[in-house]
Amino acid sequence: MLEPDEMLLSISQFPMLGSDVYIDGQSKAKGKQLRSLILSENCLNAMQPFTLEIAGIIDRRGIVPYTAVPVYRDVKTAWPFVDRDLSTETLDFGILQSSVGVDGTCDNSRNNSVVHSTNVSPGFAAACNVNATFSAAASTQNKDAAAAPKGVEGWPYAVNPSPRPPMFEMPSSKNSLLLDSPLFGIGSGGVLRVTLCAADLDEARILYDQLAPICAIMTALTAATPIVKGHLTDRDCYWDVQCSAVDDRSAQERGIVPLTTAKGTLLKSRFGSIDTYLGPGPTSNDLSFHPEFNDCQYTYDSNSYWKMKNGGVDHLLSQHVARLFIRDLHYASAEMLGESQKGRDAGLNNGSRSASDGQEHFKRFLGCNRQNVCLYPPNTRAGSGWEIEFMSLEVQLTDAENAAFITFMILLSRVIISYRLNLYLPISLMDQNMSRAQKISAVNNQLFFFRRDVFSGRDGKTASTGRISRRGYASGSNGNSNWHTTHSPGSPSERNAFHRQLGNGLSDTAEYVELTVDEILNGSKKYRVTGLLNIILSFLPTMRLEYDVEQELRRQLWLVRKRANSTLITLATWMRTFVQRHPEYKHDSVVTPSINYDMLRTLNDIEEGRTRAPELLG
Repeated sequence: MLEPDEMLLSISQFPMLGSDVYIDGQSKAKGKQLRSLILSENCLNAMQPFTLEIAGIIDRRGIVPYTAVPVYRDVKTAWPFVDRDLSTETLDFGILQSSVGVDGTCDNSRNNSVVHSTNVSPGFAAACNVNATFSAAASTQNKDAAAAPKGVEGWPYAVNPSPRPPMFEMPSSKNSLLLDSPLFGIGSGGVLRVTLCAADLDEARILYDQLAPICAIMTALTAATPIVKGHLTDRDCYWDVQCSAVDDRSAQERGIVPLTTAKGTLLKSRFGSIDTYLGPGPTSNDLSFHPEFNDCQYTYDSNSYWKMKNGGVDHLLSQHVARLFIRDLHYASAEMLGESQKGRDAGLNNGSRSASDGQEHFKRFLGCNRQNVCLYPPNTRAGSGWEIEFMSLEVQLTDAENAAFITFMILLSRVIISYRLNLYLPISLMDQNMSRAQKISAVNNQLFFFRRDVFSGRDGKTASTGRISRRGYASGSNGNSNWHTTHSPGSPSERNAFHRQLGNGLSDTAEYVELTVDEILNGSKKYRVTGLLNIILSFLPTMRLEYDVEQELRRQLWLVRKRANSTLITLATWMRTFVQRHPEYKHDSVVTPSINYDMLRTLNDIEEGRTRAPELLG
């Protein structure tokens, strides 16, 4: 029960966490469990799964993961900005790495060829040499069981490999807030998870692939975290911060030191955007997927891959599971590992399934590898079928907002299945979209790559030009319009086959165009884009719902439409504006405890209906 002076808010992150006094009964930092210089041990949930997860991340990485969050530069912000709590010398190997820069650009030229080096382990170098074998396998999707190539059974396989992954072009640490605990990722960054049920594996694969390109759009639309550690930041979302805070990759896996004991280099944190598409099932007649869409580096475990292949599983699904097994569990209970043989036998004799039958264990493993879209297999014990979990929505302030976005995602999934929409983007473009989505007011100011015609391409021929129309860059660029292709599959033969000769023309001849969130959801006559919301609204009458139910769904979709066209602002914009207009704010990027208190009280009044916020809720 809440005390009279307490309130419960639906926000993604407590703005003052790690700054000044942020928790009742706050103890000193530098505790044995968190090992943080800024967070009190009081913040950590004492339940074993949380403590073991935190310990597993730190122990596996070999150092506390550090995260640099760029500070918003206001007119009186001290510049260069220096974090008063942590020294830049403590960063060591802690900064998040990615092939996507903070400006949303992706340099794939480094991934196009294998650079052999004496610093690369023999296993990894050999895996690079057999890359062409797996490129061919990806294009044919062999249905027959196959044996592992002789002599490479135990090696990790790198697709589109780069022995030393490019470092993330992080802003100078002097102009960033420094975070030093996995708790900034595990216990923060409130995600509004939407779990969607699929009829079978084929439908689950379709939803997994087609929802992935929507992640960045929905992240921008639900932006709700402009304040971190008592400061306004230069981003509106928490996605990258969360992924970096739980990044448990060792220095070898991040490509910082030569490979000696690690399985291979890993480009992304175990929390992040997807590495590969699943593609349609082997028996599907949908030809919209091209292997070249999986155009970024990823590594997968060879033993797991060949076990799946020899068991009759197709190449792409085998690769997906094997990619997960390149990582390991942070912890597992004795019951899950089946150490209690007596208890397991007793469970089977009673006609029930033991908790160590592998299903719960695999579910726990999947929970340690969270991506913006997750695939969960059926659980016979729980009676659930195939599930897709959509993870890129930030939690909203009110139940009405959360319900609206959940409704949108559910209806979009039904439209994808019913109309067989084709939303495929190359993974490299999808990663660029995710970077742009986290910028300030991305809904208003950013352009996102999107497939122009979502109804074509299923025959494998139409709209498969590979052309990209850039009508101007994201904010901060020169704004010149040009035509070129940006994503580069791993081998020259793949690039030549997929990329077409480009010439002058209109944007409606391009396969991918840069669009605003408004144009993606509400459509654009100029760019001949239908708009996902328009497709959903045309689908609603076919559901034959009760009149009152359909009208309620339309009201919820209205909120999404108005958020997309900027009639309504995001929660991040509301919070940033409140701080900047507060009489105590000194335009120095600092959010004081009193400003934070007033903001949270106002948010609570809005949530409970005592204060109207038409700019936020309509």
